[in-house]
Amino acid sequence: NIEQFIASNNNIRGNLPASNNLPKLRQFNMASNSLSGILPGFIESFATLEDLDLSNQMEGFTGPIPEKLWRSLSLKILNLADNMLTGTVPVPSLVGNLAVLEVLDLSNNVLKGSLPSELGLLGGGDRSAARCFCPVER
Repeated sequence: NIEQFIASNNNIRGNLPASNNLPKLRQFNMASNSLSGILPGFIESFATLEDLDLSNQMEGFTGPIPEKLWRSLSLKILNLADNMLTGTVPVPSLVGNLAVLEVLDLSNNVLKGSLPSELGLLGGGDRSAARCFCPVER
């Protein structure tokens, strides 16, 4: 039962498959590779996932951020920076689900719209603990 999967700074290519066989995973880091395609909504199968880093992909994930990703109750760090994600930053009612999220980095994507006020609830409402890097194009 893997708790940490770290394969960052390689030249791993292709799509990221959805996985339902990692019930104890706490950290998933594949930053700085060449992953591409649609970002899977695999997060709902990781009940214990605290740190998800899929940033800095040479090819880049495309499409919107899956709605399922905003339903994680254990996620503390979400880094999707430096991809080609499109759409809006998320549906306001879903952001409130991320009660323990402390770091949200969505920088250097192609996201549009306005930031929901619920982002102020990140980190359990402790604004000093939460960091958000979410430049949004208007």
